[in-house]
Amino acid sequence: MAKSFRKRVNPFKFENLLRLLFILVATVMILSACSVRQAQKTLLSAEGVKGAHIGIAIYNDTKGAWLTKYQSDHYFTPASNTKILATYLGLQFLGDSLPGWKMSENADTLFLMPLGDPSFMHPEFSYQPVVEFIKNTKKQVVILANQQQDHFGVFGRGWSWSDYDQDYQPERSRMPIYGNVVHFYQSNQKMNAIKPFYFFRDNVDLDKVVEKNWTRTISGNRFSSTSESNKSKYFQVPFSQENAPMAKAIELLSDTLGKKIIFQNYITGSTNSFKTIKTVPTDSLLKIMMFRSDNFYADQIVLMASEQLLGKMDDAALIDTVSKTFFTNLPQRMRWVDGSGLSRYNLNTPENYIAILQQMQAKFGEARVKNIFEKGGEGTISAYYKNFPGTMYAKTGTLGGQVALSGFIYTPKLQKLYFSVLVANHMSPTSTQVRRAVETYLTSVTKGL
Repeated sequence: MAKSFRKRVNPFKFENLLRLLFILVATVMILSACSVRQAQKTLLSAEGVKGAHIGIAIYNDTKGAWLTKYQSDHYFTPASNTKILATYLGLQFLGDSLPGWKMSENADTLFLMPLGDPSFMHPEFSYQPVVEFIKNTKKQVVILANQQQDHFGVFGRGWSWSDYDQDYQPERSRMPIYGNVVHFYQSNQKMNAIKPFYFFRDNVDLDKVVEKNWTRTISGNRFSSTSESNKSKYFQVPFSQENAPMAKAIELLSDTLGKKIIFQNYITGSTNSFKTIKTVPTDSLLKIMMFRSDNFYADQIVLMASEQLLGKMDDAALIDTVSKTFFTNLPQRMRWVDGSGLSRYNLNTPENYIAILQQMQAKFGEARVKNIFEKGGEGTISAYYKNFPGTMYAKTGTLGGQVALSGFIYTPKLQKLYFSVLVANHMSPTSTQVRRAVETYLTSVTKGL
């Protein structure tokens, strides 16, 4: 067989084929080397980045070739780039609108089962079908949950316990209400609205405390103002579920609606007679989550996806199952523990993010994914990429000493690039210097393409 093959191949053509292959490989290596040199000039030696660990992966999807790979298989704490995975889960499991609740009724009772919907009673969403059902029914309302099957904590693994009163770290729950935070509104030099007001009925000093930060005790729900100034017209402070998440949520709901609601911590019989109540459009919630990098929405999406896939809320079991089914072909094995990226236990690589983004667009459609991701000059990158030579769709990530940016770019010549730049252990006092260096580098890469 080998001899006859050699007889059929024209040596001249075979030599030309080898020469062409060599030229292609050399061209890719030269382009990659040029891009790494650009990184050396604009990013790797930038002030605030020196001494940090940096990983870069840029893939030219139009040409089907890597543009840059620099420590692209190394592991980094991706911070809120983890929300790209939460977005994938939302697109995969939550349908066109959030499956927020299940409902059933008999002659005298309305049964409701919460499924983790973060939009419930949240001031950001006017559409509240479950609230309307409760208001309009004359039947006894019973809210139930099969909590014996659930397995998750109010905080994710690796979250900072000392951030319990920070607006970016509300507690997770099967039945979130008001976004699991207290909403403060102040205007005209007066604190004029608090939702829910339940926690403040005995606070006689509310009108005397304006333009101040608020905090709460680590246990219980005792809120107080601090000496720090806060002139924001709107801000949030998480409330504690006091080791009884469902009971606390139902207590708040009853207080708000002025209606007695019974909590039942088990389900008797089959839930086949329950119908699903859909709430807000899934993509709308995902877009808000990505636009402002909302940690609470991201982690509730993981719990909702777990409910849909496993019939229970167990974030670790969901991530394990999904990693073994949807993400088996990633270049490197990842460590993934939450939806928001608040945990420093998360570890991922730039190459993995390229693969995840490619898979996401292939599965859910380029137009849909573009609509969810924030563009340069918007959201968490509103101060960056305003004069970018092309169009960028990306997700940021920030933790102390960590900066991440992953997404895709359409160049001036309409080439499509997938990219991921992860920076770890920088010593810049803020992330601004690092982000500017990344911006300069990506701008220089994009200009000539």
